[in-house]
Amino acid sequence: MVTYLIRRLIGLIPALAWITVISFAIIHLAPGKPTDAAGAFNPKASLEARQRLEKLYGLDRPIPVQYLDWLGRTLRLDFGRSFLDDRPVIEKIQERLPITLLINSVALILMLGLCIPLGVFAAVRPDSLWDRCTTVWVFLGYSIPSFWLALLCMAYFGVHLHWLPISGLYSLDHDWMGPIARMMDIAHHIILPIGVIVFVGLAGLSRYVRSSMVEVLQKDYIRTARAKGLSERRVLFHHGLRNALLSIITILGLSLPDLITGSVIMETVFSIPGMGRLFYDAVMARDYSVIMALVTIGAILTLFGNLLADIAYAYTDPRIRVGTALTEC
Repeated sequence: MVTYLIRRLIGLIPALAWITVISFAIIHLAPGKPTDAAGAFNPKASLEARQRLEKLYGLDRPIPVQYLDWLGRTLRLDFGRSFLDDRPVIEKIQERLPITLLINSVALILMLGLCIPLGVFAAVRPDSLWDRCTTVWVFLGYSIPSFWLALLCMAYFGVHLHWLPISGLYSLDHDWMGPIARMMDIAHHIILPIGVIVFVGLAGLSRYVRSSMVEVLQKDYIRTARAKGLSERRVLFHHGLRNALLSIITILGLSLPDLITGSVIMETVFSIPGMGRLFYDAVMARDYSVIMALVTIGAILTLFGNLLADIAYAYTDPRIRVGTALTEC
């Protein structure tokens, strides 16, 4: 198993390198430059002034040279400085990261805590009223655009009922509140975005659990377990659910980048200063340094999430551990 992990980790290096090369080329080939705000969009800026500005930031050099310079700095964990405010990119990420981690971690925990019982109960009684209701709910969750649902919730719960704030993360008097009041204020502001994220994501996850459980409950070892006189609870949750969660493990591995990179749509709609909003603002301003930093972090987390999913697979299914050991031999 150790040899397998080392081989997989080494294999991540060329994949990550190709991702950064392609991403770097795409953002530089896209229309617009980081200097447009101060140069091209400024009628008082002459052509010579714009050229000097591009030379100052090194944008006049060939793209391969710029990439090698960026790669050398990144290997030293230096993501450069933002083109917008000349602040270090790592500082801007450190400011936004806790907010995104809080929102997406709470949303993921709620989705996992709800999707498993919902999917199991629907699988135990297929074609029942409960199963049909969850099917309709899944179709709604898939078909409704998340930004449109967010706007509806803002209009109803925020504007019409005045129950919840519709934007931002803090109230105007947040700085004058006590510690507990500040925590309650933040919790009050993130109820709507978390609710929308959970509603949209829960529909798909619960359906994955339901489909996997229906397939597992038809296996021979489930019939054998019931014939041996095991309780239905033990059959469902010990023998059935453990095997049905294999498909969910892959989804959880792919959800790891979302915890860090954030939800661009939700953070933009609700004006939450998180990683997703940072990425959106960077793309709109062609802030190459911030874009490449977030793309690189997302790529690393995606590859690492796939590796964690494979490890979780091997832990959950002994057949994979045996197959891996035979391959190494």
